[in-house]
Amino acid sequence: MKIFDKAQWHIDGGEIPEDVIEKFRTVFQFLWDQNLLTDEGIEIFQFGADSSTSLHERLVNEEGREFLSKHYDDVINLTASAIASKLSELYAVFLLQKLSLLLQKLSLLLQK
Repeated sequence: MKIFDKAQWHIDGGEIPEDVIEKFRTVFQFLWDQNLLTDEGIEIFQFGADSSTSLHERLVNEEGREFLSKHYDDVINLTASAIASKLSELYAVFLLQKLSLLLQKLSLLLQK
């Protein structure tokens, strides 16, 4: 199982626990807003992040796993407020890239 992040890793690294928990809440809020959480992820989101929260592959759907695999490292060291805007920005680019690939495939199919 792929683990993207654990709150405890940051706390053990010397980050302020409240700041870490806020980061995780921000990430889960974003994933919720984009419909990227699985039922298990929704349960964690609704329960709320704490110092034992882990973000792993079973909490997100296929698109969520693909997005986090490509971009999670780009945001994890940011503040909670910066994470929210950066995730939105990266997700828009991610979706545009996926759309571009689909359009290329469609174009190839239409040429046949």
